[in-house]
Amino acid sequence: MTRIPDREWPATVVPGDEHERAQATGVLFRRLGWVTERLTRDERDDVERQLEFWYSNGYCPDALLIAVSALPGGDRQRPRTAAERPGDFLRSRLNGWFDDDAGAAMSQVHEPPRRGQTFEAWFANRRKQAREEGGYRRPSRLGGAGEQARAQAREIAAARRPDPVARVREAERRRSAALESLRPAGSAAPVVPPPAETRATPRMVASFAGRQAVAAQSPAVQRIVERLRAENRGPSPAEKAVLRNAVRDAHHHAGLGSLAAASAEVTDDAGELTPQARQIRDLLARATDDRLPVDAAVRLLLTGPESAGDHTMR
Repeated sequence: MTRIPDREWPATVVPGDEHERAQATGVLFRRLGWVTERLTRDERDDVERQLEFWYSNGYCPDALLIAVSALPGGDRQRPRTAAERPGDFLRSRLNGWFDDDAGAAMSQVHEPPRRGQTFEAWFANRRKQAREEGGYRRPSRLGGAGEQARAQAREIAAARRPDPVARVREAERRRSAALESLRPAGSAAPVVPPPAETRATPRMVASFAGRQAVAAQSPAVQRIVERLRAENRGPSPAEKAVLRNAVRDAHHHAGLGSLAAASAEVTDDAGELTPQARQIRDLLARATDDRLPVDAAVRLLLTGPESAGDHTMR
């Protein structure tokens, strides 16, 4: 389907789908000077419902502009006041365009003051005018020689395009050469130790697993989750607040427990540890084994030390 920019949408076209209605409404708002209007969600829905009704009855933006300015008999309508909201303005001005005959239905309206057209008809007419004026040319298809020339041009352009990795390496080589030229003659090059290997350690896995396990074992969290499962519903705003506070408190206690467990592991003196610290210390003891399988590490993240102990025993 052909699409055009919103600002180029013709005011004589009756929109047919949601996208076209949005473009037509944008044109109407610009013509009425409502671009800077700040509407609430309810006001926006009210305006869209009203305009959708008139669009479905064959009114285009031009027809609506005429209808809010004059009545079917030709009498002028009063302009919008400062206190009127866009939805109220449209409702009061377009109310005179309902058919008030005795035999007419309540939703029956007068004929649009300006006849609209479909987007396809407008687009076909525009192309016809462009052809007649010589401003439109149908793009010609390339033959075999043209396709071959296009492929060769793309290969040449790709060959001349510098490789980003090679460009970075060449810049590093030139920088190293420039620094080497600044060294005094006869001095030996300094020995640069290789960079230390850095990776995620099992301690990080254990600390994160402790946070997750402490949050999952919070009594408030367990009570609310069991209630939601039993009633098969989502949490209410009050329950969301309780869950959020419980998870935040659990993360805080888990952070303190991580510090206590790490200190006890370094000094080999467990001392008086909180339940969270003991739990995280168990996680640290099991996760520091580099032979821990991947599936056991994943289960450790999800369920805590009990499951990790089961996997390590295997």
